[in-house]
Amino acid sequence: MKSLKIATVITGLFFMQQFVAQGQAISTQYSNEEIAQMLKAYKTSYSQDVVPPVALQQKLQTDFPHARDIEWETDGHVYEAEFEVKFRDYEAYYDDKSNLLMVVREIYASELPLVVRNAAESKYPKYHFEDMDKIQRGSEVFYKIEMERGEIEIKLLVKSDGTIIV
Repeated sequence: MKSLKIATVITGLFFMQQFVAQGQAISTQYSNEEIAQMLKAYKTSYSQDVVPPVALQQKLQTDFPHARDIEWETDGHVYEAEFEVKFRDYEAYYDDKSNLLMVVREIYASELPLVVRNAAESKYPKYHFEDMDKIQRGSEVFYKIEMERGEIEIKLLVKSDGTIIV
């Protein structure tokens, strides 16, 4: 049992290192509230597939040098890049000046911080973890968690301190 816990910690550290090693830095040009508003406007707009400006393509390659299968959309103000890094799904959101606003990264249950995992399990004790994403928006970190029990699926948004938002 102890070796399983150690292996889980090592695996989590390995994947966290991969995320940090990508070299991306969320822009500090905007407040968390401004980024939230920009992304809300983008998500409610009619975005279109696009070939982004070369500067933005280069910024993505700098931030995520191992990105592949890249697809871009924009509403003219926010650009969304969907891609893979080492068989993990990512989404990166940039403004029209190539400032990184938010990163969404697929993660495993073993990578959830203990406080986040405990909050989800205490709220829904008979459910199991299905899909998880780590979201870094501005200076905030959230976890989008899908849990299942039979045919029932629950979606949660949890702050890094374990506070369940939705």
